[in-house]
Amino acid sequence: MISNNPFYISGRKKFEAQDYQGALSDYNQAIESEENPSIYSERGVVQFYLKDLNKSLDDMNYAANLEPENPYRYSSRAFIKDAMGNTEAAIEDYEIAIKLDPEDSIAHNNLGLLQEKLGYMKLAKTNYKKADELADIDNLLERIQDEQSEDQADPPPQSTSHELRQRISLVALVRATFTTKDGFKEYVRFIKNGFRA
Repeated sequence: MISNNPFYISGRKKFEAQDYQGALSDYNQAIESEENPSIYSERGVVQFYLKDLNKSLDDMNYAANLEPENPYRYSSRAFIKDAMGNTEAAIEDYEIAIKLDPEDSIAHNNLGLLQEKLGYMKLAKTNYKKADELADIDNLLERIQDEQSEDQADPPPQSTSHELRQRISLVALVRATFTTKDGFKEYVRFIKNGFRA
């Protein structure tokens, strides 16, 4: 549920420019006029960048309460819970996300990462295998490149995968990780490549 609220739009632009305080201010104003789970989720991401994990978690909780059937609300919250050191609770959220969207390869992969972190290797391998079955990782960069070309009036010459990887900014990746399925897929690719873009 994306908002057309001008403060929300301004906040997203400021976030992409890494003006986190400005983005926070805009999101606060957007929330005053509209109770939208996407705004709370975006503000939670900003709070994360500002190292205020408790407020980030509060926003992710509120977004999940407003939109309890949206699996991405639980995946986003799981990321924050794990960052706070509450890996067991993060696992529970990924399990909810998977229950709501069993085809989400990213949630399966992230669940596997957390299970591995806690030493549950057999469960982790099962989730990694499921993630690989569901994800079309090999073609993800090609699809992103195709989508970028379609969005431009005069598409640039075809880029190599390496050039494309260099153009994807970390900020855009993190925001997309919390808000889109393709963003989550890109995150998995990033992890599988040993945290190299």
